[in-house]
Amino acid sequence: MQRIRVLCWLLLFACPISYQTVAQESPPTTCPLIVSAIVGEVIDAQEKATYGLFSYYAADNFVEARFEQNLLLDSTIRLRTLLRDGRTMLRPFSSAEFAAVRETIETRKQELNKLPRISPYQIKLPFSNGRRWYRVELHSGAVIEGEELLHYRKRIELLTADSGLVVVERTDIARIEPLPQPGYRLKTRFSVGNGHRLFLVPTARNLRRGEGYVQQTDGLLFGATYGFTNNFSAGVFFSAVPTVPLRDQFLLFTPKLTASLSEKWHVGGGVMYVRLPKLDPEFEPIRAGIGYGVVTYGSADDNVSVGLGYSIDKNGIDHTPVLHYGAQKRISRGWSLVNENFLLINSEPGTFGLFGTRYANRRFSFGLGGIYAVPFSGPEDPFVVLPVYLDLAFRFGRGSRY
Repeated sequence: MQRIRVLCWLLLFACPISYQTVAQESPPTTCPLIVSAIVGEVIDAQEKATYGLFSYYAADNFVEARFEQNLLLDSTIRLRTLLRDGRTMLRPFSSAEFAAVRETIETRKQELNKLPRISPYQIKLPFSNGRRWYRVELHSGAVIEGEELLHYRKRIELLTADSGLVVVERTDIARIEPLPQPGYRLKTRFSVGNGHRLFLVPTARNLRRGEGYVQQTDGLLFGATYGFTNNFSAGVFFSAVPTVPLRDQFLLFTPKLTASLSEKWHVGGGVMYVRLPKLDPEFEPIRAGIGYGVVTYGSADDNVSVGLGYSIDKNGIDHTPVLHYGAQKRISRGWSLVNENFLLINSEPGTFGLFGTRYANRRFSFGLGGIYAVPFSGPEDPFVVLPVYLDLAFRFGRGSRY
């Protein structure tokens, strides 16, 4: 009987303590949301690729994502994404966007169910005999290299070295070509800048809509170029010479209009307006433009361009054109060879130009080049100066990431 009394007293004192402990716990502020039973609460990298989700996150940097809803008054929906670089991204979703994700998953699932069943024994293992490797260039500018696992009428499945399984819709493919002897460390490669320029000379290829870059040249010239549409871009460049007033700084404005005739043939034209200030009392300031047309053959990485330009000033259009031609060739994942030339056929005929190299990754690039000049007549001797040209560029907007 004494033991029962002691136990009752213990329970009497323990219950309020337990109640106070529970009462002090803060209630959760969010709860998980399952967008579709097909993927469940957590959407992993393979489900992202299979159902074509969250294109604003790079495939090679994506780990998993989940939806959650705020339990406070606003009841907002967020997507919590874990990336390989350690970051956790929170992206708000409206109810309509959340429903659109569900519809995308269910539609994709129905399409997959209609496809013929493939036996696992029909899937070739990586690096086995008879494998087929491809280099796929997308309309977005991304380039994916990998082994073909399965191909359907509307999509292709590639096994890549860095991103795993990647599902590519055929409508997104701009070009596909076989790789005869691929390496074992194939990686996603991006066409940096879309091949829209050499060093100084524009090509007939254009920046994609929403893509742009800022650039610094030789420490004194700064500027930016932006693609307003897939066929029209414009840039502005200006000098920053210390102690020189703003009105006396160099200014260059470069609008360009292009058109695609085929996958490899492009034509374009534009104007390069130049303002050279009056730095010497004996010379008048220069306000002139160069109207040009150009034809480009090739891809964003490897292309050849030929163009013709006429100078335009207050006296009219110069009757003697300047022929410009050049090429660039990508020799590795990051390095390219670049060359541009100008042929003068006026009273002092000759040719001059730039030659050098450029390194580029997804966002950053720098070019290093030297200048040469070869007169066709007169006492001047040919000369080469190396290096004389250095540019640094930072890309932003569409095309800078997958």
